[in-house]
Amino acid sequence: MKKRNESAKKSMGPGLSRWAVFAVLLMLACTSRADFESAKAAYDAGDYVTAHKEFLFLAETGDSSAQTVLGVLYENGAGVERNVIEAAKWYRLAAEQGNVAAQTNLGFLYDTGEGVPEDNAKAVKWFTEAARQGSDLAQYNLGSLYLKGEGVEADPAEAVRWFETAADQGFIPAQLKLASMYGQGDGIEKDSIKAAALLKAAAEKGEPRAQYLLGNFYAEGEGVEQDLVKAYAWCGTAAANGLTLAAQCFEQLGTRMDPADRDQARRLAKDYRERYRKPDTGS
Repeated sequence: MKKRNESAKKSMGPGLSRWAVFAVLLMLACTSRADFESAKAAYDAGDYVTAHKEFLFLAETGDSSAQTVLGVLYENGAGVERNVIEAAKWYRLAAEQGNVAAQTNLGFLYDTGEGVPEDNAKAVKWFTEAARQGSDLAQYNLGSLYLKGEGVEADPAEAVRWFETAADQGFIPAQLKLASMYGQGDGIEKDSIKAAALLKAAAEKGEPRAQYLLGNFYAEGEGVEQDLVKAYAWCGTAAANGLTLAAQCFEQLGTRMDPADRDQARRLAKDYRERYRKPDTGS
């Protein structure tokens, strides 16, 4: 089954889509709040068999949020045998009612050809619906399709617009993508200052790749004033957050500084490691 490198899907928990939690938190129109609370409690406790049973009841009454969660359970085989075709059915029912999470997940299924025939045009349709309602994930994936010209005429400017919309919401993959595009002048005018700013935004959220790249920017004075102390601190933070590649950068930078600067860099690295730890995604 084809997986697109440019597509992204959030996930957390025991292999479950993050959109399950998103949908649960946004359930505003359940037929019965008592039924909803019961289903949500089962889901939160990891009792997916009970959650499936109770969400199924709510979904059959037409509740779009319950339909979305039910789609997630089927997609991930949680509490029920995995059945992506069934997941697509429930996502579609919810998506047609305007549920953002369902629209995003349905777009992803069409983009990857899981549970439905691969259809980039339909992926664009559903990502667009969700993107206009503020889904950063849909905005990012829509930007990817515009960039590649899949399901829609290639339009780098429109791709950048959607990447920027997602990045402005703090969506790290969009920040990294834009930083790469601005840093290399890929499809847009090269702008190292913008690239560095985007990397800094992601780095401060604990993203190791952004921390490593930002360290390199400081080491070379690209988009920022050259500062080996900050370069050392960012590369060291990336290494501490599990990015093996950053360890070599960290060690090499240490040899380029005098003892006083090294001591300052070590103190700053310690501070950064405490402030900018990689977030626990729960996966």
